[in-house]
Amino acid sequence: MFNGSRHRRNPAKRGEAAQSRRSHRRLSNGAVRLGSLLLSSALLAGTPLSSVSAASGDDKATASTGETYSKANDIPPRLQWTANFGYCGEVSLISAGLYYGQYVSQYEARSIASKKTDQSKEGSQLLLGVNDAYAASQMHLNAVQWNSTSTQNPQNFLAWVKENVASGYPVIISVFENRHSFDGSNDENAGDTEYDHIVQVTGISSQHPLSKPAAYYADDVITLSDNGLWSPTGQPSYVYRYASGAFQANRREANSTSHPIYSLPRDGSNYGVAITGIIDHDGKTLPVRLSTDRKFEKPAMREGSNTRPQAEDLTLTAKVSGLKPGLSYKLYRYNSFQSVPNSGFNANASKADRIWTINIQAGSTYTVQEKIRSDQIAVYRAVPDTAP
Repeated sequence: MFNGSRHRRNPAKRGEAAQSRRSHRRLSNGAVRLGSLLLSSALLAGTPLSSVSAASGDDKATASTGETYSKANDIPPRLQWTANFGYCGEVSLISAGLYYGQYVSQYEARSIASKKTDQSKEGSQLLLGVNDAYAASQMHLNAVQWNSTSTQNPQNFLAWVKENVASGYPVIISVFENRHSFDGSNDENAGDTEYDHIVQVTGISSQHPLSKPAAYYADDVITLSDNGLWSPTGQPSYVYRYASGAFQANRREANSTSHPIYSLPRDGSNYGVAITGIIDHDGKTLPVRLSTDRKFEKPAMREGSNTRPQAEDLTLTAKVSGLKPGLSYKLYRYNSFQSVPNSGFNANASKADRIWTINIQAGSTYTVQEKIRSDQIAVYRAVPDTAP
C-alpha cells in the first residue's frame, strides 16, 4: 500500500511561513489510484506529446522549425524519505549538491536547513520560499530564487526555469499533486493552496532554439524527477515529462480525474530556486561531479522520530573535468561544511580531510572513488596548483 508524506506551505505572512505551515499524512486507496494512474498516463513520460496543444505566450499557436532543441542535465533521480512531512526539498538540494561535487544525507540536510529543529516538527522542513536559499548557502552553494512575489505569472516562471536548465543549472520547483490520484479524494480543493511537493527539473526540449533570454512556448517539454514519491505499484517511476501549457492548472484542475499526477500552480505564486554553482570567490575551481552507488538511504527515517537512522556503506565516485595535460591540480575533500573555504582553497589546504595531486598526461578528466558511511559529509573541490 502506498504511503507517503509531502511538503506543504501555508500562504500566511512570509516572515511567519515556517511557523504557519500545515501538513498531514496521506492515506491512499490502491484501487482508486490505479484508475487515476491509467487515466493520467496519457500525459506522463513515455507517451507521445503531439496530442498536447502547442502555444506560446498567450497560448496562441506558433510556428516551429521542425527541429528539436534540448538540454538534459546529468542529475540522476534519488529516493526521498516520506516520514516527517517528507524530505523532498532535502533530496532535491542533495541532488543539486552531487551535481557540484558534494554529498550530504537527508537527515543532515534537514538539520542544516532548520538549524537543528526536531525533525518530527513541521517547522523542520526544507521548503521553497522559506529556507531554501539559507540551506544552499550553508552548503556553500550559490542559489538564485525566482521572485515569486513581484512576478506572479506561470509562463514567465517557466521561461525562467527553461533558461536556467538550458544554462546547465539544477532547478528545483514546487508543484501540485493530484489529490484524487494520491488519496482517492473527491474534494476538488484537497491539498495545499500553494504547493504540495518539491521536484527537480532536469531537462528541457523545444521546437525553438534555446536562446537567452528564454521565451515561453506551451509545447516546450520539461523533464522532472519527483524524488520517487509517486509509486502506486511500489516501484517509483521518478521521471516525468510535461508540455508546459498542459502542465499548468489551478487547484481544482490539478485534482481532477483527467489531470496527470503533477501540475504547476497556475494561480498565485510559483516557487523555484536555481543552484548555479559552488561558492568560489576566486573563480578558480574546476567542475566536479559526484555519484553514489545507490540512490536511496536505508533504513529510512521513522515517522515521528528525530533520531538519525543507522548509517550504511556508500561508495562515492568523484569526477573532475576541465583538466589540461601537463598541468598540476589539487583535489580536496572536506568532511564538514564548516571546513569548506569559499576562496583560497590552496591557502586553506590544512582544512581538507584528504588531498590528491593531479597531473594527467592525456585527456581532460580525473576520477577517484571512495567509501564513506551514508551519514557522513563529503565535499570535493578541485583547483589548479597556481590558484590562491
